[in-house]
Amino acid sequence: MKTRPLKIQILISQLLVVVLLSTSFAIAGVYFIKKDVLDKAQDKVKHDLNVAREVYRQELRNIEHIIRLSAQRYFIRDAISTNDIKLIENELEKIRKAESLDILTLTDKSGKVMFRARNPQIAGDSQALNNLVKSVIAEKKTFSATEIVPKEELLKEGQELVNQAYIEYIQTPRAKQSDANSLSSAMCVKAAAPVLDMENNLIGVLYGGILLNRNYEIVDKVKDIVFHGLQYKGKDVGTVTIFQEDVRISTNVTNTQGNRAIGTRVSEEVYNRVLVKAETWDDKAFVVKDWYKTAYEPIRDIEKNVIGMLYVGTLEQPFNDIARNSFLMFALIISGATALAAAVSFIIDADISRHVRSMFTATDKLARGELGHMIETATGITELNALAKSFNEMSNQLNERDKSLKLSNEMLTELNKRYIDLIGFVSHELKGSVAVIIMNVCSVRDEVFGQINEQQRKALDGGIRSLDYLTATVKKFLSLGRIEKGELTAKKTSIELKKDVFDSVVTSLTPAAEKKNITVINDIDSSLHLEADPELLQIVANNLISNAIKYGTDHGNVIVTSSRHNGCVRVEVYNDSEPIKEEQKEKLFKRFSRLENAATKNVKGTGLGLFITKQIIEKHNGTIWVEPKEKGNSFIFELTL
Repeated sequence: MKTRPLKIQILISQLLVVVLLSTSFAIAGVYFIKKDVLDKAQDKVKHDLNVAREVYRQELRNIEHIIRLSAQRYFIRDAISTNDIKLIENELEKIRKAESLDILTLTDKSGKVMFRARNPQIAGDSQALNNLVKSVIAEKKTFSATEIVPKEELLKEGQELVNQAYIEYIQTPRAKQSDANSLSSAMCVKAAAPVLDMENNLIGVLYGGILLNRNYEIVDKVKDIVFHGLQYKGKDVGTVTIFQEDVRISTNVTNTQGNRAIGTRVSEEVYNRVLVKAETWDDKAFVVKDWYKTAYEPIRDIEKNVIGMLYVGTLEQPFNDIARNSFLMFALIISGATALAAAVSFIIDADISRHVRSMFTATDKLARGELGHMIETATGITELNALAKSFNEMSNQLNERDKSLKLSNEMLTELNKRYIDLIGFVSHELKGSVAVIIMNVCSVRDEVFGQINEQQRKALDGGIRSLDYLTATVKKFLSLGRIEKGELTAKKTSIELKKDVFDSVVTSLTPAAEKKNITVINDIDSSLHLEADPELLQIVANNLISNAIKYGTDHGNVIVTSSRHNGCVRVEVYNDSEPIKEEQKEKLFKRFSRLENAATKNVKGTGLGLFITKQIIEKHNGTIWVEPKEKGNSFIFELTL
């Protein structure tokens, strides 16, 4: 066997160990940074987009509520019947100003404009016969959507809206080439509601909305909720934008002069994914002048055509700086450790070997994760003392880096906690207010405060139904808050499944089933007893059966059955409906996720019911799944007896 001097052997061994360990640390560091910083930052952006979407939808719901209530006012119906244009002119403009609407217009039952609140001199045209108005005329109910309003229609409302809508394109790096150089139409969140006479006949349509061009209320509201004004090196960490096609019409992204980047355009890569393919973009993207962790999703009109985009982004620079500094630190550690190993190789006595073994022991501890571990620096040999000192510095720096990464993770956790607290606070505040509103509306409907006519009763009944839906939504968000905070616990007790859970739920949901002529069959075995939380299981039963009724076929059946299976109780809730496709199953039990098909498009929902149901079942150590049938669907869960 070929022999080498000890100092060469030590040199080779030290270089090998240092390179291997440093490479391992570098690989582990890159992986840790990617998973715990960069990937989590991207995941948070996706969650922030959900918040932005909900704020945007709330704006649509607010306008829909304003237009629906305004259309029910008696003066509008009476003015149409008597052709009292002066009355409409006075009152409609008051409503527009009071509700801060940009557009408020009244048409006759054919869609012909009778009066424009902003410009009453222009009337009698048929341009208002847009898709929203057509939908109201066809179905005699309120609709809301985002629409593109052309310049010709804006001119009829007045020059002020034309000026607000007009946006010149600004040359933007990476944007798609375009022959156009300006935008003259406007994106508008609109709602249209029927005006009905005393016999419920359509006599007109009231529609109105707010222009999004140069309107920063939505984007700034989302920014305040999600990012709380956080900055990094003088730049806003978070930005929000509403696009009309690929042009920024409402944004808090700034240009190089520090102004809002109105008129700048999205990159061609994002354009092709979101606007052309109608898909969500979830990746980093170049935004005006910086790289961001971004999420984009399409904005669609009432006919589901993609007309724009909603964007949320987090500045990528802070995360890149963390990664770069970490990588440089690893490189410095590798270089320094290699140089020290070469110096140590020239000392060949036993004391060197002993201290080298001590060093290997320490690096082994460091490799096992004992960051911050220190070794003795007083070895009596200058080179070994220097090596020990460098090792201690390396260990300390790695320990500080680990703390820094943990701090970043804690920041992300705190942001998520704020989101959870927001859900709980808003839901709790709404719960009490909605209860008071329901009590007062029911009192008026039941003539506690005086006699009302049938038309008023119908209006109040509609309001109560909406309030009931809002109450259910608030309860779901309260449950979601408990789940997100980890406060959802199953307080198990001995219960009779049919009597303590399903009988009361079926009884409470029977009126809803009768409205759709659906037969609900409660075939739960009355002898079934198990250890479970009755209140939580009532939530499960209510969610499954109410969904079966809401999405079930009119004149169909909802059948609730039970059986024993391998020491478990199996409950099946079946309804006659459109069978769920295989590719749709994974969306069912996710939060804020709803299927898009003919059976669900006209049914209100939060996308939380099945998510909450799944969490409750899992808290009972059970499982839940869906099985499509030939003419319907069965939602099945199992719990241990």
